[in-house]
Amino acid sequence: MKKKKVIFNIFCRIFICIMAVGLISPIVASAGTKEDYEEAQGKLDKINKEITDLANQKKKHETAIKNANSQIDLVKKQINILNSDIKSANESLTKKQLELEAKKADIVKTDDLFKERLKAMYVMRNDGPLSTLLSVDSFSELLTATDTLQRISVADTELLKHLDEEKRSIEEEEASIQQLVNSLVEKQGTLEQKQSELAGYMKVLDRNLSDTEAQSEAAKETQREVYKEYIAAKKAMEAEFGTSQGEFVGGEWIWPVPTNGFISSPFGWRTLYGKPDNHIGIDIATGWGEGWSYISNQPIVAANSGTVTKAVYSNRGYGNYIIIDHGGNNFTLYGHCNSLSVGVGDYVTQGQQIATVGSTGNSTGPHLHFEIRLNGTPVDPQPLVQGTRPKR
Repeated sequence: MKKKKVIFNIFCRIFICIMAVGLISPIVASAGTKEDYEEAQGKLDKINKEITDLANQKKKHETAIKNANSQIDLVKKQINILNSDIKSANESLTKKQLELEAKKADIVKTDDLFKERLKAMYVMRNDGPLSTLLSVDSFSELLTATDTLQRISVADTELLKHLDEEKRSIEEEEASIQQLVNSLVEKQGTLEQKQSELAGYMKVLDRNLSDTEAQSEAAKETQREVYKEYIAAKKAMEAEFGTSQGEFVGGEWIWPVPTNGFISSPFGWRTLYGKPDNHIGIDIATGWGEGWSYISNQPIVAANSGTVTKAVYSNRGYGNYIIIDHGGNNFTLYGHCNSLSVGVGDYVTQGQQIATVGSTGNSTGPHLHFEIRLNGTPVDPQPLVQGTRPKR
């Protein structure tokens, strides 16, 4: 019984060791250089867009201020014209009022003279109403005296009538000018109100422009800081490949996914998530099935012999990826892997399986992101491996 217990304990220890070994990842490397670069690039793109938007907003504010100033200048000119018109109209009104007063005085004066003449004729000689008739010596004289009285009466009456008509005409002109003055004053009040509103609007525009300029300056300061992060991340990413050891292993490059030949995204500029993106590798989507359905866990092999310098697990950027140094400053990178079969320092031979296809990191479906860097510079892998691409 004791012997069985000892054997059981030994078995448990062996099992625990096996499990521990199985749980230990062959990757002992950090993730972050590519991801940090992409994150810094994203921040830089965002702040650059913000600065562009603020610049466009500033132009709109400046245009609005220019238009508002033009409106204010126009209103001022209109007010000045109205002031001139009001002054002219008031002068005309004063002139008409003086003419009207003079005409009224003429009417009163003429009316008084007419009354005085009649009174003098009636009281002439005997100072009685019948003195004119009694003083004549003949019927002919009587007719002449009566006719004279009538002519005098008619002439003065016509004069008074004419003066009254002129008075009414002047009154009508006075009323018309007064109406014009009232209309001009009303327009003046409307324009002054508009001028006041435009002045208030101008203050708002000036404040908005000042706020936008302040935001722009703050954004430019942020841009400078983010740009420093971007440059640092870029240098770190470029340094991730390190310095190549030894001479180039030579030979031809081979297709890295022997069970697949579908390039879903070629090398060069493309649109990714609605934004321009410089794709420095090719994407090989897995799946030989009907409708080119994507299949994960297809084997990934080394495109050439070399030493593994990076074997990283990550949920950003390239996801799980491997970098192999082929000597002579020539490297290959294998991104978005599902599982990794090698670790840093391992020497792999051309065609040896190093990982399986997955969709880790910044990926929308199972595929391999494959890069070749010759003398440290990314090149289009397709022409270099096209000859070994499997046939469907």
